[in-house]
Amino acid sequence: MPDTSELTTYLPWAVAAVLLIVLIVLVVLLRRRATAAQEALRTREDAHRKALDEATAERERAARDAAEAHARELEQVEARRVDAETSAQQSRALVAAGAKWEETSRRMVLDAVTDLGLDGALVTNLVFVPVDATRSRRFVAQVDHVLLLPTVALVIENKGWKGVVLDGVHPRDAGSSFATLLGDLELEPPFAVQVKRDSLTSLELRTHDQGHAPRKQVRRQAQRISDLVRAETHRKPWFDTAVLYSHPDADVHADPRADDEGVSTVVIASQAQLRAHLEELVRRRRPGPDSPRIDELSALFAGLGAEVTSFGKPLDRAAATAAGPAGPVRQPDDVESSPAQA
Repeated sequence: MPDTSELTTYLPWAVAAVLLIVLIVLVVLLRRRATAAQEALRTREDAHRKALDEATAERERAARDAAEAHARELEQVEARRVDAETSAQQSRALVAAGAKWEETSRRMVLDAVTDLGLDGALVTNLVFVPVDATRSRRFVAQVDHVLLLPTVALVIENKGWKGVVLDGVHPRDAGSSFATLLGDLELEPPFAVQVKRDSLTSLELRTHDQGHAPRKQVRRQAQRISDLVRAETHRKPWFDTAVLYSHPDADVHADPRADDEGVSTVVIASQAQLRAHLEELVRRRRPGPDSPRIDELSALFAGLGAEVTSFGKPLDRAAATAAGPAGPVRQPDDVESSPAQA
């Protein structure tokens, strides 16, 4: 058996060693726990900072997007304002220019419908933004006349040209004199040629072919009117087309019914031809779903600023009259003849 004195000597050291080991273990555990707590705190702080950074970035992005959207909206508003102002300027210029030259042709049409005893309305100097106009290609269209009858809608392109006019007839086919002078002209149908005196000693030659030919112009305008009417009324009446040479000093050589691209456009060079063509149109056309609604179209065109003149028996034009100053509606008796275009 071990000596009691030895046990008494070593026991305190053993206990101290155990306590030391326990203390070391506790210190290690406490340090690990403190380290874990610090790491957890840092993780939470990092997550909080990240959340704050993301929130700040989102606010800044939202503010930037809002500012950009506002800037785009301002640009769009300004673009619309410029478009509207440009269209208004173009419309005023076309109305001012057209009012001077369309009175002779207007008087011719009204005289013809009066002679025939027809009922309807004549729209003069119609200016509008076509349906096919875009932001990058902004423009307005100007139509000289639209004649509205119960079964007929006729778009008329007026040309106040004086001198010799060859519409669809090549100079080499218009006589030996024209063939000698102008027979070598290269013209792509449809076309029109005007020769007028520039002075006592010189002549002026003007050629209008392809897209600039009167027949091409009137068909293009008729299509734009058709698109406009369809967009505004959801109906699509058929629009006939005619070119009217209204100058009293014009010597017109033309095929009375020039036909190209599968479409007929009548060329009219006198009051008698105009009257005969209207009489033929009225006789040939019968009422149907494509017949023009005179009151509806009159209201639409008057609202765009065109002059609408009614003739014949009174028709229901309450909508057109309601357009007020924007589109005057008047009777033929209110019209005075003006000098023909020089």
